[in-house]
Amino acid sequence: MNKKKVLNHGFVELVEWMGGDDAVIRNARRCWKSTSQGAASDRKLLKHLLTKGHKTPFEAMVFTFDIKCPLFVARQWHRHRIGSYNEESLRYCVAEQEYFVPENLSPALQDRWKKHNEACFALYEEMIGVHRLRREAARSLLPVGTYTRFYWTVNGSSLMNFLLLRTGRQAQKEIREYARTILKIVKEIAPWSFAIFQEFFLDSGERKQHEEKI
Repeated sequence: MNKKKVLNHGFVELVEWMGGDDAVIRNARRCWKSTSQGAASDRKLLKHLLTKGHKTPFEAMVFTFDIKCPLFVARQWHRHRIGSYNEESLRYCVAEQEYFVPENLSPALQDRWKKHNEACFALYEEMIGVHRLRREAARSLLPVGTYTRFYWTVNGSSLMNFLLLRTGRQAQKEIREYARTILKIVKEIAPWSFAIFQEFFLDSGERKQHEEKI
């Protein structure tokens, strides 16, 4: 369901969600005890909420994603604390031999990159299988480009904060790719909310001017 490939071995998959544009509009109208006057009125309300910083109604949307990404991306991701994470534990599970390889490496550098990672995995597997070292200790041999998997449950307001920070040019390229992929997915679920958010926050001239100053 909505599974999108990211990087060389990663992906983002939306596995479950609750709410959408209608849920946001319903919750927002409770504040004024108002009723919908049609699509144009509802879109105007969503624009008002976003541009004025009234984010609480967007918490009516909740998304759960299955994420597969390099460890270094996951550690940046987990800095976003308003959300729920359940990660595959390498204390109990054996890591799969899948690791991040940057784009545009020359053939010679790509070969060296792969040999280094494969040597790390070979020693890791030897320590576990031959020497019976505890998995929680052996995992320290693994490169930070090793892929991990986790479920991320996040409401619409917190997701917008993640997208604002992680689609910007100041964010690392690899996590930007995940953020942009997630934006494409949620625009299918709540097209009005996230299209307005993208227009006024992600694609705005104010944001571009701010990034140029950094």
